[in-house]
Amino acid sequence: NIMFNLILEAIKIARPIHWVKNLAIFGALLLTGTLYETGLFKDVLEAFFAFSFATSATYIFNDIIDAAADRLHPVKKNRPIAAGKLPMFIAILELIGFVVLSLAMAAYINQLLFTLILVYLGIQIFYSLGLKNIPVIDILIIASGFIIRVYAGAFVIDAHLSVWFLLCVVSASLFLAAGKRRSEINLLEAIS
Repeated sequence: NIMFNLILEAIKIARPIHWVKNLAIFGALLLTGTLYETGLFKDVLEAFFAFSFATSATYIFNDIIDAAADRLHPVKKNRPIAAGKLPMFIAILELIGFVVLSLAMAAYINQLLFTLILVYLGIQIFYSLGLKNIPVIDILIIASGFIIRVYAGAFVIDAHLSVWFLLCVVSASLFLAAGKRRSEINLLEAIS
């Protein structure tokens, strides 16, 4: 029962529900007309999982860094580390495991994907260490995550994306990032 609860909390901290954001990796495959080309879907699917493991690692890192502050937050206090349901040691092991798995998969798939995931992880480290508290910068970093996802998918299938497509991705990314921040502010206002 204790082992089951630990596994459940380890899954919860990885936030697999948020892997839906990584579906942006399929954008280039769908919009360049290459969906039915042999092997490309498999490559992008593997890239999706490599990126998903990376995003889970960033959530765990953020929860490790923010554990003390999360305990004081009306909603975040229920996160596995903040609530004391997942020991820090296990969270750190899980974090390392996800980073290694993500980078190993990415290196196997494509060197550009490996580089993009490395850049993404680097950006997210600085985001968790304090950039998320700087207005506008936080939105730009969240938006950059969506842009990196789209380009990761394009690099995997060696697709060329037009300037118009890039502008659409940037606009949509900024819109989603601003919406995310606004919903968090509304939630805090409703609770207090």
